[in-house]
Amino acid sequence: MSPRTGGFLLAGLLACGLTGCAHGPTGVTPDTLSQLESTPGGYLSGPVAGFDGSPTVLNRKDFIWALDFAPRGGRVAYTRLGLKAYHVSVWGLDARAPKPGEAPVLLSDPEVNGQQFDLEGVAFSPDGALVATVSRSGAVQLFDAATGAPKGTLATEEPLVSVAFHPDGRWLVVGSAQGLVSVLSVPGLAFGAESRLHVGPVSALAFGPDGTLYSGGWDGHVRVSDTPEQSFKPDVARTHFERRSGFAVVQGSVDGGPPVVLALDSRSPVVVLTTAAATASGIDVAFLKETLTVPGALGNTVARVARGRTLRFKALTLSGLDVAVCDACVPQGSQGVLGAPFSDRVDALFDETTAEAIFTLKGGAPEGAASVVARGLKPRSDFTFPAHVNDVTVDARGQRLGVAFSAELAERNRTVYERERKGIEEPQGPWNAGALVDAGSGQVLRKWEVHHGVVSSAAISPDGRSLASGGWDKRVYLFTEAESQPRGQLEFGWSVRRVRFAPDGRRVGVAAWTPQKATGNQDSDPAAVLVGVRFASPRVETRAAPAPAAPAPAAQ
Repeated sequence: MSPRTGGFLLAGLLACGLTGCAHGPTGVTPDTLSQLESTPGGYLSGPVAGFDGSPTVLNRKDFIWALDFAPRGGRVAYTRLGLKAYHVSVWGLDARAPKPGEAPVLLSDPEVNGQQFDLEGVAFSPDGALVATVSRSGAVQLFDAATGAPKGTLATEEPLVSVAFHPDGRWLVVGSAQGLVSVLSVPGLAFGAESRLHVGPVSALAFGPDGTLYSGGWDGHVRVSDTPEQSFKPDVARTHFERRSGFAVVQGSVDGGPPVVLALDSRSPVVVLTTAAATASGIDVAFLKETLTVPGALGNTVARVARGRTLRFKALTLSGLDVAVCDACVPQGSQGVLGAPFSDRVDALFDETTAEAIFTLKGGAPEGAASVVARGLKPRSDFTFPAHVNDVTVDARGQRLGVAFSAELAERNRTVYERERKGIEEPQGPWNAGALVDAGSGQVLRKWEVHHGVVSSAAISPDGRSLASGGWDKRVYLFTEAESQPRGQLEFGWSVRRVRFAPDGRRVGVAAWTPQKATGNQDSDPAAVLVGVRFASPRVETRAAPAPAAPAPAAQ
């Protein structure tokens, strides 16, 4: 039987465990470590020989959903479901850890959102100073990694499940549960571009060092997109709509405030907001002096007027609008009305198939309007697989991908829970696997069919030669390309959600669910873990140069 430490089953950790030492693992020598620490962007390269030493446990109480290492700055973050809300926890790491006496330090742990909205995505900015989260509430949030102070928030229209920073640090991309990939500025979170790259959830987003975007989806595709700088006039916007009380209803924002639900009604002579929506948008209703008469369902109403407001739908902006504040003038289920001043300036088309409204400024963008500089999305390649794609990672040179596959959708439903309750093991199979994939052609270079059931995560090593995979079978395996069997194994108390290599390749981070306990100190099985990686004859290499920084986004 494999030795156990701190709630783990450990194979290949101590003296090579059960996987053997065919080539004899070697640790990192002082000279190699010194070279690694003095090489900017350096990482260890060579065949992995197993996990190294006892794991460092960061959390043993919560459901951990996502985990990411900072490219620089020695930090790791994970999203956790606490007792009352979701949090993002950021830890500071010594560059040489894990090592006795050099324990990680919790830097920040801000609350992000309520328990009803899963927090499935987390990512660091390239310099490690910011951490981004995305939620099924549709919110994108930025936090200071060291202090947890909020740095930006945006409410989008679709549940979000994945996030990644562009290498230039000025942009990030977010993926929705409905296949939409959006590009947003940092830190302002202004809209840049969007494309519906997938059908269903965008399970993974990852950038190569040259700015190439790899997106994975449950639709069985890994799509490759260039992200060139582009300059455009913001005169078109696509936004969701639905039918309520006989009106087409959309979401927009007034004066940069939170989203408000607006009914389109060209019969209304004005744009209207309710008192609550106006207040949330920063309008001090009590101090408005001017009034006008607004027709409503119960007759004419004298309403206060806020002059010269700005209405925004993604990048499309309408300035100089007068807004009436009138609760009785707004149909049920809405927070405002887009009347004639809106329809006089904007053409609206409705795509019932995608439930999107396409707004276009009549006559185009106003003469003299500033162009917006943003990263675009330009499709380049489409890799199709006979399985669902659950995770995608990229090596340091942008040449190989680590991909997690499953034959069945990675959906936790009653059938899945019943199998777990009864102890029924999921099957192995050719597409319940982690794989190394060529980033240029999509060719599967090596695939390991060791897991039982869903493989939820696959982390490629920085040198592209090894893979750590995690699955719902509670296991994490460590593979190297020349070997058919794993070089290391960890076993957890419940499903593994995310596995990631550190940027220097010296350790692996794991996020997992743990059986939660409501009594005592509530400690359970490990859920957020760091474990060292041993190499056979490691050497230091340097990662590819990052994409050049784009100009700062134009003010919107």
